[in-house]
Amino acid sequence: MSGEEETPDTNDNPYSKYLQLLNSSSEHAEATNDELDWSEDEKDRFFAALSSYSLLRPDLISEAVGTKNVAQVAVYLSTLEDAANDCDVKLLRSDFDIAMEVSDEWLEVEEEQAAFLRDIELAWKKDEDQRNPEPSSQEVDVEIAHMRTEALKNLSLDHFKVIDKILRNDAKPEPSLTSVQETQAGAAAAELSPAERRRLQKRLHMRKKRAELAGTTVVTDVHRLQRGRKRKNVTQPQPSSRTSSHFGSEREKSAEREQEYPADEVRPEKKERKRGLTKEQKVAEIFEELGIDSAVIHEQTLDLFHLRTLGRLLALNQEASPDSEISVSAVSSDTIRLLHAVLADYVTRLIHCTIILREQALQLRGHTKAWRDKTDAISPDIVEKAVSMLGHPATKAEAFEHFFGGEYPDDDQMIVEPVDGAESGSEGSDDDDPSTSSCTDSLTISPYESNPPLISLPARCSDIMDPSTLADTDEEMLDEELEEDEALDEQDQALEKVLMGELWAAHMQNMAALNAQS
Repeated sequence: MSGEEETPDTNDNPYSKYLQLLNSSSEHAEATNDELDWSEDEKDRFFAALSSYSLLRPDLISEAVGTKNVAQVAVYLSTLEDAANDCDVKLLRSDFDIAMEVSDEWLEVEEEQAAFLRDIELAWKKDEDQRNPEPSSQEVDVEIAHMRTEALKNLSLDHFKVIDKILRNDAKPEPSLTSVQETQAGAAAAELSPAERRRLQKRLHMRKKRAELAGTTVVTDVHRLQRGRKRKNVTQPQPSSRTSSHFGSEREKSAEREQEYPADEVRPEKKERKRGLTKEQKVAEIFEELGIDSAVIHEQTLDLFHLRTLGRLLALNQEASPDSEISVSAVSSDTIRLLHAVLADYVTRLIHCTIILREQALQLRGHTKAWRDKTDAISPDIVEKAVSMLGHPATKAEAFEHFFGGEYPDDDQMIVEPVDGAESGSEGSDDDDPSTSSCTDSLTISPYESNPPLISLPARCSDIMDPSTLADTDEEMLDEELEEDEALDEQDQALEKVLMGELWAAHMQNMAALNAQS
């Protein structure tokens, strides 16, 4: 045997490895200082979430912080509570600055100083305008942006119509589904294929039938006509037998006028009254002057909804309550932006929940042989499940039952009876003005009124008041507290006089300095 004995390697010893595992587990369970440290950004988000949520919802606070889990948030809350209980420093009322009230003489002095500063500012601005007659481009841009914001602040039905027209004209046209051969409308019929020839014959045949029914001439052009109904020609009403006497009297009056003005005299010409612009045209003119186009509307986040439909909702509200003292004729743009933000937040959470459900389904059932769906497509069932998990109704029937407490109305219930005098109008008037027809054909639903549950309370407070409450009141302690408040008020009044004296002294010193300079 040699004199040097070989020492066993401790790293290969199973017992040492077990001790290392226990030490690492205990360190991980106890957590280190690095894990308990909160950065300034995390603290700001924590206290912002704490002001919005309750102390009993650390999960919502953890979600708002983003970098801390629920356990860490709960530990931080308990640490703050223990520190607040152990803190012996209490703020007294005497430690705060007083809220003093200045005298009327000082208010008059402040008004005089404000008028003096206003005059000086106007004089400076006049001198600056003389030196720089043309404003800078930055000032012009700021002024135009302010005017655009003011123009889009309160939106009425006419504003909605103009904005929808701007967005519709700016939208890119959809790609045509016609083939290349159909676009060549001037090609000879001999060059067309049999299918195209049959399609052309059918088109001309349908035009002929429609022309016979309408009593108009047939359009034999091979080009495709514009979609939609043609605008009806406004014809002058023919004189009837009832109005013959009226026209006779008019002729007599015209003959009398000719006798009053002989042929050699000049008749006074009638001034033609010019028709003014409609409200919609005025709004369009203002938008054109301010340069409000689709880019500005996108920048103001007013391009998500069909605003004309929102305007019809305003019209329905006015028709539902015509005798109401408060009439809403416009919607604030901030309200539309709020709806945009609410919808964006809801869609974001819905997409997030849908993706999580799809990933969970792939992880749980993707390895089985019976699972055939290997693609990343999301089925409507997953979307409906995500909507239900968010706590929102997935169908119209569930929405009506949830919000209105009733069943979804049938088609017969959706029909609204026409208003008296509606049948007396012309037959084609509804086709010419779709905005008016939608107001009468839409379903007007009264708003749902959610009342709090009725809680029965005792008739007198003495029934639930403990009689020992008044007996245990220490009147001497209340008297001492009242005396302390009175002494503190006297101290505040004395301090108020001192501060007012300092203000008057500073004012007199400033006035003396100004008089010396002048």
